[in-house]
Amino acid sequence: MRLGPRPAALGLLLLCAAAAGAGKAEELHYPLGERRSDYDREALLGVQLHLKDKKRFEKANQDSGPGLSLEEFIAFEHPEEVDYMTEFVIQEALEEHDKNGDGFVSLEEFLGDYRWDPTANEDPEWILVEKDRFVNDYDKDNDGRLDPQELLPWVVPNNQGIAQEEALHLIDEMDLNGDKKLSEEEILENPDLFLTSEATDYGRQLHDDYFYHDEL
Repeated sequence: MRLGPRPAALGLLLLCAAAAGAGKAEELHYPLGERRSDYDREALLGVQLHLKDKKRFEKANQDSGPGLSLEEFIAFEHPEEVDYMTEFVIQEALEEHDKNGDGFVSLEEFLGDYRWDPTANEDPEWILVEKDRFVNDYDKDNDGRLDPQELLPWVVPNNQGIAQEEALHLIDEMDLNGDKKLSEEEILENPDLFLTSEATDYGRQLHDDYFYHDEL
């Protein structure tokens, strides 16, 4: 038994249905033609997350089967730990951070949505740390931007053992029939455990990345 039908595609369909229903509810409170920018932003980020899920799932699913084996599951949840996912991880990082589409990540793009406070005497400590990492750890040719190879140390840390341990723990807790794989039914039987596990936290991390700097 394998992890199918594809949860990412199913999640996208559910999201679109929910968004459509929410849109009708909005019409009850807002005049025709008037829009809520905060709602639009939340909906857009949600769609982007599920599209990212779908592309990652398809890349991890090497045999194009109806679900994911343990090895493919690790590749899906921790693509940075799997050799055949390296190019995909770099492309994923560029799509997220390369705002001007030049194929590189500048310091400004590396820092994200940070806005300098003109009333502050100096940058926050976390900005100083990130700038130091950019200059001394990643930008090897000192050209002020990161090319795809320079992105590797940032997006591909060496934590394969931890990733496998997390995935094995999740399967051990949720694998009801003992086949060492997770079916859709087994995931739906205990969705809270699946969604809050450290092995499936990349979606929450992506959400935090989008909103962290705006909240400062």
